[in-house]
Order: sequence, then C-alpha cells, then structure tokens
Amino acid sequence: MTPAKTKSPQPPRPTRGQPRKPHRPPAKIRKALRAAAAEKQELTEQIVAGGAAAAALAAAEALGVSQAELTPTELQSWMQDMKARLETIQQHPEQNLGEIEEQIARWSQEPLRLLAQRAAQLKANATPCCCPDCQRPLTQQKYLARTITSRFGLLVIYRGYGWCARCQTWHFPADYALGLGRKAPASPYVQEMCALLTSKMPSEQACQVAARLGLDLSRCTLHREAHRQGLRALELRAQSLEQLDTWEALQQLAQHQNEGPPRAPFTLVIEIDAWNIRERDHWGQTQQLRQQGEKISRWHWVYMGTVFRLDCRGQTAGARPVITERGFVATRHGLEALLPQLYREALARGLGQAERVLVIADGAVWIWNLAQDRFPHAHQRLDLWHADEHLWSVAHDLYGRDSQEARAWVTPLLQQVREDHTLQVIQTLTDLKPRLEQAQQEKLQTEIDYLAHNAHRMKYQQIIAAKKACAQGKATPEQIQLANEPLGSGAVESTCRQYQCRFKRTGQFWSLAGDEALMGLETLWRNGRWHELFPHSKSAATLN
Repeated sequence: MTPAKTKSPQPPRPTRGQPRKPHRPPAKIRKALRAAAAEKQELTEQIVAGGAAAAALAAAEALGVSQAELTPTELQSWMQDMKARLETIQQHPEQNLGEIEEQIARWSQEPLRLLAQRAAQLKANATPCCCPDCQRPLTQQKYLARTITSRFGLLVIYRGYGWCARCQTWHFPADYALGLGRKAPASPYVQEMCALLTSKMPSEQACQVAARLGLDLSRCTLHREAHRQGLRALELRAQSLEQLDTWEALQQLAQHQNEGPPRAPFTLVIEIDAWNIRERDHWGQTQQLRQQGEKISRWHWVYMGTVFRLDCRGQTAGARPVITERGFVATRHGLEALLPQLYREALARGLGQAERVLVIADGAVWIWNLAQDRFPHAHQRLDLWHADEHLWSVAHDLYGRDSQEARAWVTPLLQQVREDHTLQVIQTLTDLKPRLEQAQQEKLQTEIDYLAHNAHRMKYQQIIAAKKACAQGKATPEQIQLANEPLGSGAVESTCRQYQCRFKRTGQFWSLAGDEALMGLETLWRNGRWHELFPHSKSAATLN
C-alpha cells in the first residue's frame, strides 16, 4: 500500500501593499548577462589602463622638457604652411594688409601655444616642491595636470604637489611660481584682460571684444574673473590704508615723495564730489516690503575725490585744460570709507611736501566737514559755476526760465561774485525778500543761506585778473602761477561722469559687492597702480 503524497506547504500570497519577490531570469540569460558584464569590465579596465599609460607618458614627456623652444621640424612645418597661405593672399587683389595680419595672427597661435606651454612646463619643473608658507619639503609628492586658458590657447601643465604636515594642507608650488591662483581658470594675462575689459564695458560687449582680440572667453568667465580680480583690488586698497595706522608707515609714504631732485614749491589741489548709482536691494522681496509699508531705495551715493599737483595742470594746443598726473578715489561704502582713502591718496601725491593745499567743491556741507577733518589748514574754494547756478535759479524763479528779464537781473550779480562782492549779492537778495510771496521767500532764503555759508570761500577776483593778464601777455610770474588755479571742480565732475558711463547705463542694476569691486579695479587702473595687481604688465611696459 503506497503512502499518499503530501503537498509541500505553499508560501503565503503577498497581501496588497507588500512587494512581490522579483522574478529570477533563466540560467542562460543570467550567464549571458555575466559575460556581458565581464566584457564591459574588461573594456573599462583597458580604457583606464590606456588612459593611465597615456597620462604617464605625457607626464614623463612634460617632466622631461629641458628647453622652451620649438623643434626644427615644427618650425619648418609652420613656415611652409604660412608661406602657402601668404602666397594665396597675393593672388587675390581684394585682400589687403588686414587679411595678411589676420592670417599671420591666426596661424601663429599654435606654435606660440606650444612655446608657451613648454616654457611654463620648464618653469614648473624647476620649482622646488616645498611649502610656499613654511618652506619645508612636501611629502607624498605626486603630479597632476592642469589645463589653463592662455592668450594663445589651452595649455596643459603638469605640476608636482604634496602634503605639508605643518600647515595641514596640500600645495602646488608651481602654481605660485606661474602666478596661478587656486581656482584661477586662466593665465595671468587672460585674468588681466578679463578685469580690464569688464571694467570698461558690460560683459556681453567685453565677450565680443575679447573674441576680436583672439581670446575665446564666455560672458560668465569674464564676469566671474573680473569680480575675483576686483576683490583682489579691494584687498590691495585695504593694505595700502594700513599705512595710515603707524607713524613709521606714514613716514615711509612721505619719504617716497622726496625721492629724486628737489622740487619747487607747489600747490596740492583736492576736489570732492558724489553721484548716484542704482542697486537691486532685497532681490525678489520688493512687493512684500512695499506691502509692509517699507520704502525701497534703489539709488545710493558713490563718493569720489581726485588729487593733483597744480604744476601738473596745463593746457592743450586748443587751450583746453588738461591734468597730466593725478590720483583718484571712489567708494560706495560711505564717507567713513572715503575719508582715509582720500587722505592716503593725498599723502601719496605730496600732501606732506605741498606749500599750499586747495580744496574745491560744490558747496555741500559734508564736503567741507570732511575737508576740515583731514585737511584743516587747506584753503577752501566754492566752485564758481555752482555759485552762478544758484543765482540763475533765483532769476528763473522770479522772471521765468531763459527770459531776457532774468538775464538782465542776474548779470550784475554774477559780475559782483567775480569781483569778490559776495556780501553785496547777499544784501541784494535780502532786500528783495519782503516783496515776494511765501513760497518764493522760502526758496530765496535757501539761496541766501547757501551764499552766506560759503562767502569766505568765494574769492575769484585775483585769479580772473591773472588769467586776463596772461591772455594779454602782461602777467608776472606770480600771476602766471595763480592763473593756473582752477575756479571750479570740473576735474572731479568729469571723473564722476566717466565712472557713470560704465556704472549708470540704461537698465543696469548693481549689488554693493559687485559695484565696489569693479570700482576698485577702475580706480587702480586710473591711479597707475595696475602693476600691483598684475606684475607682468609692468615688465611689458618696460620692454616697450
């Protein structure tokens, strides 16, 4: 009697919501998948091994560079190619010198790139693998390639690096020797071009100009690199201001002006002004803040100053005033930031050696307060043209804008100002006040207060007389020197306008960090200290 077959217990069916056990493919399919994975792994290892071998070969070749030169074969090949291209140009009568220049510049890029890459590699090879901070030899030394955008194209440079146990960080000594920052994507020359182009024009335009100059740079690269260099410029500015903290540094700064042969006594002129820049504050929160009743201000003051020696002011052949050498300061960080910058620039331009200091401005109270704080012994002069504007404002309010009656009324007052009879002008305006309506009296009183506050700064008669004597050829040496003094603050006003041409274009909004960094670049350029940020630019000027 055969025993009855018993069924093996079946696993319980998964309830709803429980994951089902994945279906296992047949053995043949599993075998094929394993074979494909093994083949893929083998191919990956071959590629990695081949890449490592190629990288090792390239590194060995780079580290074996002993001379920064092109081989005779490379030179011969380039010369033959260039000769053929120039012969082609000769056969086309419509192609002129411009086409010749384009072809030579375009097809010289590759040999120049090779030469630059080998020269950079040679310098990297000669750099000791030591910590740039503590000068100790680095441990765990290895080599790593880095691709850099240069003026001739992409350069691949192999640099040694290692670990500094004392500083607890990895270092690439060759990067310091080559002037490459830790995150710099470009060579120092390309960094300089990014900073210079972006400080003069928007990134979109700078991108097109860079392409015309043979530099393949994106708008983002230009903007990012210019901002990075702007931050470096602000660091240099902060370091220069540290000279004001110690007496020894102040003496060193003053002694720098005494170098060279003795100078004749001179007058140092300081002009101060301000202008507005538009910033995008509270980005994306404008509507919410306005609903909360907060007033959103987009316009902010940029404070500026310019400093120059009077003997650096002259005239062109067309009798146009020109200043051959002067210093600039500009900041969006307020008067507290302007004051030390202006004082430091004045010291650098000869404040300690000046026989006389002259401050010229438009009459704003904050300017006179600043001048009294740092230049208490300076002579102060109100811009003559601003004084004229205030008198014309009264004339227009009384008789209408550009009317003959307004001109007839204001002309004798303008003459009295030029003859240093400011008190008579104030008395004339005071006598006029009772005959006016209340609103006009308030406006007139504002102008009277302005003139009364600046009366002691309105001395123009001697300068005007000296200018007339020079025009007639009868001036004394003292009058010749006096005639060169400016009657107004046109130098700083023109400087403000030049800055605004970059920072106040239609549709532009700035951030505080962005505009201050870019102003730092522009000011460094104008002050002739560009080489402090890019040392290679000074050597280029020397070679020229």
